[in-house]
Amino acid sequence: MAQKYAVKNKKVKTVALAIALPNLAFAATEETVTQLPTIQARAEQNASYLAAKTSSTKRTETLLDTAKSVQVITEKALKDQGLLSLQQALATTPGISFGAGEGGGGYGDKINLRGYDATYNTTVDGLRDAALTNRSDLFNYEAVEVIKGANSVENGVGQISGGVNLVSKTPKKRDSNEVTLGFGSDSYKRFTGDFNKVVDDDLAFRLNVMGHQNTYAGREEEMKRWGIAPSLTFGISDTTKATLSYLYQKDENDPQYGVPYYNGKPVKGISDKNNYGYSNLDQQNIENQVVTLKLESEISSNAKLNSITRYSDIQQKATVSAPQGTFCLADGKAPTAFTNNNLTGFINCATAGQYVVSGPRGYYRDTHNKQFANDTNINVQFKTGLIDHTLVAGVGMSREDYEITTAGYIYNTNGTVPTKPNMDVYNPDHYWRGATKFTKTGVAEGYLNVYSAYLFDTLKFGEQWLLNLGVRNDYTDGQYRSDTISTTNAAVTRGQNYKQSDNLISYNTGLTFKPTPATSLYLSYANAQKPVQNTASGGCAQTITNNVITANTCNTDPENAVAYEIGAKWQANPNFLLSAAVFRNEQDKVRVRSDIAGQPDAKLDGKNYVQGVELGLAGEITPKWNITASAAYMEGEYDQTKVNGSPNIDFQKGDKLVNVPKVSGSLWTTYQLNDQWQAGYGLTYQGEMYLSTHSAATNDRVPQVKSEDYLIHNASVTYSYNRDLSFQLLGQNLSDEKYYTHIRNNGWAMPGEGRKGVFNVNYKF
Repeated sequence: MAQKYAVKNKKVKTVALAIALPNLAFAATEETVTQLPTIQARAEQNASYLAAKTSSTKRTETLLDTAKSVQVITEKALKDQGLLSLQQALATTPGISFGAGEGGGGYGDKINLRGYDATYNTTVDGLRDAALTNRSDLFNYEAVEVIKGANSVENGVGQISGGVNLVSKTPKKRDSNEVTLGFGSDSYKRFTGDFNKVVDDDLAFRLNVMGHQNTYAGREEEMKRWGIAPSLTFGISDTTKATLSYLYQKDENDPQYGVPYYNGKPVKGISDKNNYGYSNLDQQNIENQVVTLKLESEISSNAKLNSITRYSDIQQKATVSAPQGTFCLADGKAPTAFTNNNLTGFINCATAGQYVVSGPRGYYRDTHNKQFANDTNINVQFKTGLIDHTLVAGVGMSREDYEITTAGYIYNTNGTVPTKPNMDVYNPDHYWRGATKFTKTGVAEGYLNVYSAYLFDTLKFGEQWLLNLGVRNDYTDGQYRSDTISTTNAAVTRGQNYKQSDNLISYNTGLTFKPTPATSLYLSYANAQKPVQNTASGGCAQTITNNVITANTCNTDPENAVAYEIGAKWQANPNFLLSAAVFRNEQDKVRVRSDIAGQPDAKLDGKNYVQGVELGLAGEITPKWNITASAAYMEGEYDQTKVNGSPNIDFQKGDKLVNVPKVSGSLWTTYQLNDQWQAGYGLTYQGEMYLSTHSAATNDRVPQVKSEDYLIHNASVTYSYNRDLSFQLLGQNLSDEKYYTHIRNNGWAMPGEGRKGVFNVNYKF
């Protein structure tokens, strides 16, 4: 075995490493490889709500010594609270809200983080994952990392708000097997399996599987999915190791739009259970395939090489019928937006008791995202005089390809649109019973190439001072084209190819002072840049009127934002961390459409900000008492939303930023009563947030509309029969609070999940 091990060290792994790192001109000699010390593998997730550090190879310090607000939702925190999807996990993070499931790019997770859009700021194992889809299950992830504030320097391409990173499960250095069966209200059924096998000193295998089905608590929409994720690690105990993994997940869901929502409230008298779509047409099918190769090698005692390569293929076929139209109530009144002359929020309507359907119905989108990406860096530790350096230098590349086919099911045989009947506004018949013909209406495609180079250095001046510096350059090159298809004769009208390229320079600096080894005080400054085309699914555009360009975003430079933060952290004990931060994010160069005659190009004249305070704690107060909690107070304002010199009034100037919850927070805690019984309790609070702005002289005197706040209570009881077998009873939204998320004001909103209970059986062997 020893001879076989040495041969692999000298040849097989060196060759594999050289082949898999095309972006780095580095070759290790056999002599160097044979002398490598034992690699320090990333510590396996322990049973704690505190992570010592993040998974990023660019962020080298512990959370205590990181000059930034970072929240890690560990595997134990996810499991104890029954958080299955990315949205459920992020709902426990303060400062996050979710947008309505609609838009030109498709249906999926729409995330607002600290007041700014973070929909395309998701990474998986540090590599950008920009597909717009629902990340409905975390069965193959061991942590969710939320990085607050401008973060382009780490992950590039416009992470103004911060980002969310999912950490994949990989083989461990010990045998383990775990299965969980779950049953509950709302037809809840779930199975997960996590199997890890160490084959020998050089090889380990892990398999995660999942099957799930339930209806949305309080409604009838159904969610079904299954997934499988095998992974294989070569050199599990060696100085050089490679992990090859594959993820497949298939979802079959009913799209959820909810109920009509106007002026900050649901329409009175309409049940939260109502479905205003077409259940026999509406559907969401997602197929997600990901292949990842991750390599780690200790070149010497003070140098380590990291590389990750991923290919992903995500296809979503969704048919949706958003609840647009006139909701004429029994009293002959229909909800409408507030205006200066109408502060009642209602207008007269002619079809009492009827929902008059309008907007896209039976609208089909087939979106297909493919991505190939690699990130490779080298971590070197050295000294210059009395200063200790931890230097990370790296390069990366990404190719995103996007295709979308739009179509509809509600067409006559000749391609015309049939009349859609009204529905009973209180008891809608949510089935389409008219003519049906699948008819294409358009196709579009785009790509985005990103080439990156970055450099980070953490300088330590003795035991008390740390200075973190980082700089990154991203070169982006993209193109987008949209064609239309006639519904009557299928003639294709080819759209224009819009191309755009940009150089993005991102940077950060953070200074940390440690009064004691267990405390840190820091201040940080960072920027982010966002080009017009920051994903393959959306490019720049031009509007041409009478053969003259009247609006144009293709000549606009990248938007810019800066983030300031001052904070303090205290490691109260080795397993318990408290943090506090004051922050301000400023978008000082926001792209706004020009309304000056003869100047069609959009300009970077917009300005806005979000500022606030965030508090957090996580870990063990005592060996029996675990807790994770966080809270934030935020406010934002639009400083300018018109171009300089605009002939029109800037009605939004001075308005509060929308989708920014003023106060938000969550808590989850468990206490081990004895060797067998554990009790848990949690709450999530989201305060009011502004939903509307002033847009014209017709509503400039109307107060900005706010959402209603809500408070959700959760609890759990866990009984451990022995060290291998346990039972968990989990109750969510115990008070059956009525609340709304994914709000599109003066349109619709999704009722939050009602009271539900889940019983899990967990067995380890």
